[in-house]
Amino acid sequence: MNVGLISCDDQTIRERVQAAGVVGAGGAGFPTHIKLQARADTFLVNAAECEPMLKVDQQLMAQQASRLLRGVHYAMKATGASSGIIALKEKYQRAINALTPLLPPDIRLHILPDVYPAGDEVLTIWMATGRRVPPAALPVSVGVVVNNVQTVLNIARAVEQQYPVTRRTLTVNGAVAKPITVTVPIGMSLREVLALAGGATVDAPGFINGGPMMGSLITSLDTPVSKTTGGLLVLPNSHSLIQRRMQNDRSVLAVAKTVCEQCRLCTDLCPRHLIGHELAPHLLVRARLTTNSSPRRNCY
Repeated sequence: MNVGLISCDDQTIRERVQAAGVVGAGGAGFPTHIKLQARADTFLVNAAECEPMLKVDQQLMAQQASRLLRGVHYAMKATGASSGIIALKEKYQRAINALTPLLPPDIRLHILPDVYPAGDEVLTIWMATGRRVPPAALPVSVGVVVNNVQTVLNIARAVEQQYPVTRRTLTVNGAVAKPITVTVPIGMSLREVLALAGGATVDAPGFINGGPMMGSLITSLDTPVSKTTGGLLVLPNSHSLIQRRMQNDRSVLAVAKTVCEQCRLCTDLCPRHLIGHELAPHLLVRARLTTNSSPRRNCY
């Protein structure tokens, strides 16, 4: 693998990753040095970046392909993995073109379909390896360790430069003057990040940390950027994605009760259900439909 690798043993890799404060950059923030203590035969980079409007991983792969592959190599060495996989979507052609000529024999690309939720960890493992993670189990139970792109790049910096995690790359998108992907210091306020994108272009904006599907509502732009900040989306405050996040659980349940007709289509199309997990969303909704119902309703 002719990309300037640093020679060090697995324990040194874990120690440097721990000293650098590397955590899962995908959102969970799990300490990476602990994940690298696992023994596995496959190390998988989840590079699907399935949330719409976020462009971080696909751009980092295109710009830092060599460093990413070195990070995969260090993670493989730390976990004892004999193979590495980078799972990314077919539409990320710039990343594919950058990575392909640099691939060593023990690392391959797995091209995912351009669908949501291609980035679900369990589904990504299923598609890339053919292995099914049992319900409530961890990927290592099937011999796989998973990290995302930014985490793997931080592994490479920690091992090669002993560089601590002091910055975060994130996308600023939506109702802003100039949508950008930018690398900023951890601790910088989201207000300052928004200014880098030229500010909001609507009078009453709402803000989401992360993507439109799984992101959380931002209540203050004075919130600092952290190691797990997913992105900054700006939308009109009246937008359904903002309004939905302002509702409490009781309101959401009330809406669900009015629209669910128990057709079980949600179960038939549930990705986890389709790979054999005993997960039936329509039964979960049914249970909530009958909870706290009046005695009169229960008679019918």
